[in-house]
Amino acid sequence: MHSLVVAVVALVLQGGVQDPPKMPDTTRGAKRCQDASRYGSSFRVYIVRGARRITCRRARRVAAFKPPGGERGWTYFDWTKGGNGPWSDVYRRTDRRVIVGAIIRGYD
Repeated sequence: MHSLVVAVVALVLQGGVQDPPKMPDTTRGAKRCQDASRYGSSFRVYIVRGARRITCRRARRVAAFKPPGGERGWTYFDWTKGGNGPWSDVYRRTDRRVIVGAIIRGYD
């Protein structure tokens, strides 16, 4: 019983369920960075929020990391499962001031 109470308190302190960021329906207004690749897949990388707080080089590095573990200090959202717009992967910095969006590229 004690462990259940500790788990509930920890969940309340963490905020419970992750709330996904609000993403635009288009890439308009987002800063376009070069492509990044992960395990043979290529992604177009955009800085959706906080373009003055992160460089394109860093945004590409964040998008290139494997999602579940990912880059430390970032939260990954699989946007293909229920998100809007052209986004396939979304990364939000822990302080919520920077959002990086990635769009998987097809075979050109």
